[in-house]
Amino acid sequence: MYPKPSTTTDQNAWSKTKGLSKRGFDKAWNALDKLGAPVNKLSNKLGSEAFWPMTIDKEAEKAARILRSFCKDGIYLDKERPNDPRATEKQINEPRGKQKVLQKIPTEVIRQAKGLAIFTTMRTGLWFSGAGGSGVLVARIPETGEWSAPSGILLHTAGLGFLAGIDIYDCVVVINTYEALQAFTKIRCTLGGEVSAALGPVGMGGILESEVHKRQAPIWTYLKSRGFYAGVQVDGTVVVERTDENERFYGRKIPAQEILTGRAWNDQFESLKMLRNTIKAAEGDHSADVAVSNQFAQTVVHR
Repeated sequence: MYPKPSTTTDQNAWSKTKGLSKRGFDKAWNALDKLGAPVNKLSNKLGSEAFWPMTIDKEAEKAARILRSFCKDGIYLDKERPNDPRATEKQINEPRGKQKVLQKIPTEVIRQAKGLAIFTTMRTGLWFSGAGGSGVLVARIPETGEWSAPSGILLHTAGLGFLAGIDIYDCVVVINTYEALQAFTKIRCTLGGEVSAALGPVGMGGILESEVHKRQAPIWTYLKSRGFYAGVQVDGTVVVERTDENERFYGRKIPAQEILTGRAWNDQFESLKMLRNTIKAAEGDHSADVAVSNQFAQTVVHR
């Protein structure tokens, strides 16, 4: 008979290997993290939001600005113009082909949402493209209807593409079901894998009503790059929970699941209140809209 392997020895070796690997990873990450401030500063100079991971309070402030821009300023979308020779006289006098039209995330879409993932991503490459970024995830608490504190997230995408150079874009992911939200509470979640994604509706009236209440996909996505519609999909994007940053920010080891059910908050930072008020304003709460405007004004003054 073969002698039984030494389980204790194997476990000690494995623990030692994990420890060395983690220390090596942390050392490499800390070295790279020093690039964060200058990289984000350059991104801001280019007119874009920061994509390198920041502290959650700063990520929350960024998320509030992004959501406000999508709901107040809107995003540019391609709209087809008629090329049919039988078009009406009014249509003939309009430009043909695609035109850029301004659309906003409808209030009803945010009002029906069970969660929101808001982030900025940088993508770069030629033929083979890659993307990375950071942001926050928030959820509607079922018992109260209030919005949770933010949980930090990282984004990563790799795939084929035709992009030459660098593109920085903002994204609002509207999570429509608690089942889809549950997928986001895992350490890693792949959009288009665990949850399927579709471009979010921007119509009005009956069209919007049909989109919101009948077609409702698990998640809807809205993207823009420096004010223009970014023709990219989020499929294949990996969302990773920032466990270390969540622990640092909330003062204890806490999983995303616990944060998103309303069992965490940090009263030291007004940016969390700003994000919550911004979401309420996006839902159509006019009193929250006034509070948000005041908070944004104070933020500008103190910068």
